[in-house]
Amino acid sequence: MSVCVSGLSLSKGRADVLQRLNYPLDEELRPGDGLWTRDELERMNASFVVAVEAAFAAGLESRVVAGATVAFRNGNAAAIESAIEGAWDLLCRRAGEVSASEILAFVRERCLNIDQACVRAGLAERLRQRGARW
Repeated sequence: MSVCVSGLSLSKGRADVLQRLNYPLDEELRPGDGLWTRDELERMNASFVVAVEAAFAAGLESRVVAGATVAFRNGNAAAIESAIEGAWDLLCRRAGEVSASEILAFVRERCLNIDQACVRAGLAERLRQRGARW
């Protein structure tokens, strides 16, 4: 059996792995959760890598944005998070009447050399979660 997730065709086993992430309070282990062998984890990882590479190849995901997202969570993540949150507040205060270059300059005053894809991804995430406040 094959299941389509975000445009990718996944086998039943892979869909089960993805579906597990939808449980509420996922951090709490349920009977049978988290009891995978190293070989099973490595197979799941390999399947995930194949799916992500397929998404890149199909144009469903951007390597630049994915890389920026990973970079966002490493190193000085607190400073980056604070700068992007400040940019979000600026965008909301001005009711969206601010240019992308102004937003990028605002963030770069606080975090030099931050990739614009990282800023875009951070603002897009906030827009999805919170919606426009204007």
